[in-house]
Amino acid sequence: MAAGAGLTRMDLTFNPYLAFSWCVLAGFMMSMGAGGGGILAGIGHISILGIGDANMIKVVNQILEFSSRIVSVPLYHRQKRLVWSLALSFGLGAPIGAIAGSWISKAYLSDMAVYRSLFGLLVAFVAARVLYEGWGKAMLTHAGLRKAQEASDRVAKSARAAGATSPSDGDAPCTTHFGRWMSRVRFGGEHFEFNPMAAAAGGFAISFIGSMLGVGGGFLVTPFMASLLLFPMYLVVGTSLVALMIPLTVSVLTYIALQVNIDWRLVAIEVPGVLAGSFLGPLLNRYMNEKALKTFVAVVLLAIGVHYVLF
Repeated sequence: MAAGAGLTRMDLTFNPYLAFSWCVLAGFMMSMGAGGGGILAGIGHISILGIGDANMIKVVNQILEFSSRIVSVPLYHRQKRLVWSLALSFGLGAPIGAIAGSWISKAYLSDMAVYRSLFGLLVAFVAARVLYEGWGKAMLTHAGLRKAQEASDRVAKSARAAGATSPSDGDAPCTTHFGRWMSRVRFGGEHFEFNPMAAAAGGFAISFIGSMLGVGGGFLVTPFMASLLLFPMYLVVGTSLVALMIPLTVSVLTYIALQVNIDWRLVAIEVPGVLAGSFLGPLLNRYMNEKALKTFVAVVLLAIGVHYVLF
């Protein structure tokens, strides 16, 4: 069957080699924590495999996102790049947002034409954000952002100099205080504070949007933790991945409870591809030019997003 042939609810055929290969790439991007992996999975389902069931695309995207984290989260944990107190705070509001987003999406975004247009707007927005994040000079003038970036650079450089895959115990993240309105984390000789209630509110909003559009939400949680909560990107990548595991689980279960059609044969082919790609992401992350990679992906996503909206 040709890759672009349309799929219907009754005729769920697909090219297994193409599905697997595309998911290796998507899994790699998912584990990089930039938020592009779920978007790539969605693009693959819409344009590469030609799936015509919008609700199935949403739930399969999120199954793949969750599968990626099974591999990538333990790797980031071993590298001491997770802040569990922040992930827990985010997770407090996430389940409610995931349930609400899934229900509204099932009720009002089942039409493929409408979903494709909104998905295109999402893709274009993500691409624009990534380009601004990588090239916007204003990002470097904010004292909190500069402090976080310097801590990330210092710890990463120290770990490379020692030939280690994780920071020393003195540089590793440690929650020194956890309260309802303020928590404090020590990392790389600096202290970073956040409001757990604000993190929970962010978890609700981000999970709502992610579940409604059938993506993980990494495109929002990464800038939320880095640009609003002012945490070092060294910690944000892994923390954002584990923080989204709760809403992903809740959203998938909600879609299943709403009796959304799922082609489990497609899932069985794509999950191994995502797992393979997700294993590579954390291992290669510290060796890659992230700015160049993100710029390339953002330009491609921007073109695809505009195409989905206009055509």
